[in-house]
Amino acid sequence: MAHTVLAKHRWVTTSPTRLVSGTEDAGTLSIDGCKFEVSALPVSAQTSELRGVRHLNILSDGWKLHHFRLFNPLIFSCAFGEDEVFECLKLSFQSLLTVGGYQGDLAVITDTAGAERVRRIQQDLPLKGEFSVVVLPDCHDEIDFYLARFRFFDQPFFRDRQPLIYMDADILCNAPIEPILADMVFSDRVQVAQEGLLGEGHPDSDGHWYGWRMMADAEMEFSHTQRGFSAGMIGYSHSAQAFEYAQLILQCAEGYRQKTGKHRPFIGYDQCLANYIFLKAQIFSFDGIGAAVTLYRLRSGQEPVFPSEKRGLIHFLAVPFPEKLAAMKLYAAQ
Repeated sequence: MAHTVLAKHRWVTTSPTRLVSGTEDAGTLSIDGCKFEVSALPVSAQTSELRGVRHLNILSDGWKLHHFRLFNPLIFSCAFGEDEVFECLKLSFQSLLTVGGYQGDLAVITDTAGAERVRRIQQDLPLKGEFSVVVLPDCHDEIDFYLARFRFFDQPFFRDRQPLIYMDADILCNAPIEPILADMVFSDRVQVAQEGLLGEGHPDSDGHWYGWRMMADAEMEFSHTQRGFSAGMIGYSHSAQAFEYAQLILQCAEGYRQKTGKHRPFIGYDQCLANYIFLKAQIFSFDGIGAAVTLYRLRSGQEPVFPSEKRGLIHFLAVPFPEKLAAMKLYAAQ
């Protein structure tokens, strides 16, 4: 017998905020210390498929409100190219599942050359949830790799997620992650980690990291002293939001390339596009998963001195992947 969505998925409830799961037996649902007759639940709660359901309101004793918000997280990464990228990815996922205590689903977007390497990583992970490998057969160059993080909107595995998080392969988890993710279900913002100034500190900047030249071309109001964000960690509150803005970013990328006549108008093309679109729509926030990220800039050829703070995630930056991998191994071994 198919269980209802309340029994099939985890949920977040409030006062205090906590994660709960339901169990069903003989037409009765038990969840968060209360029992309900399945036949008396709202129709959206009786089904076995989510079909876009993000929250449920149920009354007990005729008046006591039980407000449940779906907790169906998916964390995904992209991996292409050199072996060190895939070794970093493995360390990243291992840290999520062990140090982070993550019990949800994982996915990786890769190309045909990387698919088998990702599946080998999957075999070594202590998974609690499901794992999906998304293979992009038309992914060939650096620009394709940059933009792959937005090519999920047509993937069934990515539907009905609340929240949905993109994470670079060079990020380690250093604290329990699910409480941070649970807080995300109460937000309708895209959560990102604050980084440098839009104008990068001087008026003649190329603007290739945070997209201010795109903003200027679009006659958009902005300040050069505003903070841009890193595209290495993007937390969408739910799939519908993620799908809409991922499609917009890809459409914008293609249109801007046609307008400029350049295949890659800026270095770091993924980041300037996301900064432009999210700032224009006024939908991003530096709170939540963004505030959980420590951006850690390594110095090439120097022994790393790791920050003591453990907000939840640490992103290794500014050096090639072989050096990132060495630093990540040292950090993970602490």
